[in-house]
Amino acid sequence: MKKVISGLLAAVLAASLCVPALAAGGFEKVNSYTPGQFTDVPADLWCADNVRTAYEYGIMSGKSATYFDVDSSVTVAQTIVMACRLHSGYAGDGAEFAAGDPWYQSYLDYAAENGILWKYDAYDVPISRAGFAMILGSALPDEALPVISDIEDGAIPDVPAEASYAEAVYRLYDAGVLTGNDAYGTFTPFSYITRGAAAAIVGRMADASLRKAVTLEKAPFRPTPIGQLQNRASLKRSCTDAELQAAYDAALEVVTPLADLSREEQLYGIAVALRYMVDSGKVTYTTSQAHYNDPYGYFVLGISSCAGCTRATGLCLNMLGIPYEHVNENQWSHQWCRVPMDDGTYWICDAYGLYCGPEPAPYQHPYF
Repeated sequence: MKKVISGLLAAVLAASLCVPALAAGGFEKVNSYTPGQFTDVPADLWCADNVRTAYEYGIMSGKSATYFDVDSSVTVAQTIVMACRLHSGYAGDGAEFAAGDPWYQSYLDYAAENGILWKYDAYDVPISRAGFAMILGSALPDEALPVISDIEDGAIPDVPAEASYAEAVYRLYDAGVLTGNDAYGTFTPFSYITRGAAAAIVGRMADASLRKAVTLEKAPFRPTPIGQLQNRASLKRSCTDAELQAAYDAALEVVTPLADLSREEQLYGIAVALRYMVDSGKVTYTTSQAHYNDPYGYFVLGISSCAGCTRATGLCLNMLGIPYEHVNENQWSHQWCRVPMDDGTYWICDAYGLYCGPEPAPYQHPYF
């Protein structure tokens, strides 16, 4: 029965996408839209204008004559179909997409011939917002997507610069096609895209008047949550949950001003801040009092050994999302944080040992 239902759904989805090919000579309307014809797209719905545009230009259709199904997900195959129709409409090539086996085969062929991203392991599965942006972005050339929002690299809080989808996402933000889910431009790349959101994107791609220039607000710093600290087991040591939380809260004052700096500057900033606590008398050296070797002792009680300083440093690093290795952990020897850098080298961050910089050789400290 499940296979029968899946087959019926596939047939319905295929039928909903089988609209007339776009007319030659550029984007032309091929359907007439009557406000309210889709019962789930009232005139005041956030994507109503985009649904109208996507429907009129034949890029999307309803699930039925009266229902658009705004909140359901979009598949990989449907995304490629939309990209092909956008490309054909912009090029004015009068392409005709015949039914095939599978039903979207002619679209795959067209995509392959016209530089549209199309190779996927599966096509009848929901697509992520990142995947949707990559496929749709490949449908139109740069001249069709002029920059109206100059978004700085790294400004979108959940789109890492090194991500495979970053270039496509930033290109659509710059063109006013994507605007983000909030004032910070949050994109949620791995959530599935809905038909309503898809209509907003393809509508703006087809009709430049719907595009929106945006200026993103700077997202507030969000430290790594205490439960997700990479070295949490070592950092907690003999602390209770409440004591580790107290140390975390105190360390937040150290790391927050460093959030937007380079890794080198972050390491310097941590080392300087923690060393100042020693030089100003806020932290005294001991190996005999309780919590001498954990961050609670350093940040709250004001006592520490080099082990405690290392863990206090490590807490700050982890809160910034920086991994580290605790060198000589649990040994009666000088201890410090060994930190991997972006260029493949390692730095030492050691406030007690008065050194922050490249290690002279693996696991060697210049002063000990």
